[in-house]
Amino acid sequence: MGDLYVESYKKSVSNILDYWNKKLADYAKQLDPIDDKIAELNKNKTPSDDDKKKLADLKKKRDDIRKQIDNASNSLNVNLKIIEVDQRAKKEEVMKLPDWMEKIIKDKGVPLGNDVTVVPDVDIDFKTFKLKKCVIVLKWKF
Repeated sequence: MGDLYVESYKKSVSNILDYWNKKLADYAKQLDPIDDKIAELNKNKTPSDDDKKKLADLKKKRDDIRKQIDNASNSLNVNLKIIEVDQRAKKEEVMKLPDWMEKIIKDKGVPLGNDVTVVPDVDIDFKTFKLKKCVIVLKWKF
């Protein structure tokens, strides 16, 4: 088993990511039917005024959910920066954390389908054992 302090930090990070993934899964459930309806309405080459209004409303709902997803990602970044590795942790174990964190973020995944890519970027200040940077970029493909 690894360093007790590093293991405690990893457990905290894992719990934060689990919460984040649950929120994103909820948003994905909301997005899927909206995206399907938008695709269906976009197939119509001569949409009626009613169809145009429905399409505009659906795009607004989709954009609102995407803003909520961005807010959840920002919240994740803040939560990850708040927790700290205990100063008593072994430095050699702490040095493995950036790679571990990138891997766990990728492994836990984001359940938002093929149109979203997650790009984690993690950096730890080894003097203070604090997270200097944790950026989770969600790239949307239209």
